[in-house]
Amino acid sequence: MSAVALPEGGGAAALPARPVPPHGPRLHGDIGGGIRVERLTGAALADRVEELAVLRLAVLGEFPYLYSGSAAYEERYLSGLGGLPGGLILTAFERNRMVAAVTGAPLDQELDALRDPFTHAGCNPRSIFYFGEVVVLPSHRGRGVGTALLEIGESHIRETGRFASIAFGEIVRSVDHPRRPNAYRTPDSAWRRLGYRLEPEIGGALSWCDACDREETAKPLRFWVKSLATSIGA
Repeated sequence: MSAVALPEGGGAAALPARPVPPHGPRLHGDIGGGIRVERLTGAALADRVEELAVLRLAVLGEFPYLYSGSAAYEERYLSGLGGLPGGLILTAFERNRMVAAVTGAPLDQELDALRDPFTHAGCNPRSIFYFGEVVVLPSHRGRGVGTALLEIGESHIRETGRFASIAFGEIVRSVDHPRRPNAYRTPDSAWRRLGYRLEPEIGGALSWCDACDREETAKPLRFWVKSLATSIGA
């Protein structure tokens, strides 16, 4: 699943271009535009996990996810993710306020519902890194924050030398869904701009309870993949 507030165009408030550091990705530090990036692990994750859970619930509650979850579940999930070998939690702050986050893990450590579609298509889950969710507050969309986190995460994934590609799943909602905002735009063009391609032969589903519903229902997913033989952002 991916809750990405993209496409993120430029504009006066957009972040400056971010060259890849010559000695590996910077998982901590300023990236311009008043934004600071921090990878959360260990004690830092424990200190920020409640704030991260609140951010995720706020963004994932929007269309197309309409996710209705609990802070307690989110905190358990995030703590578990932070303890996985290869688990990745990147966050962005303006001053001391968390405004965006990216999560991910090696696909072989993900849910069966995410791993199995790739296995059935003949892919090796051990060679794929899976971005779970990218969440950006409405106030910070269109500034390149989500894109910056993805690119920093991608640099880190490349540096490990363990993976041949990166993937994520996108929820599919009907065009006439009653809760679809009139101004909603799919982020397809942004994904293509970042070098991802849609894999129409790979499909799956995840189940959760939509906001205002009482029971879980299955949501179809389509998957996007980027080969790490492709350069960042291309």
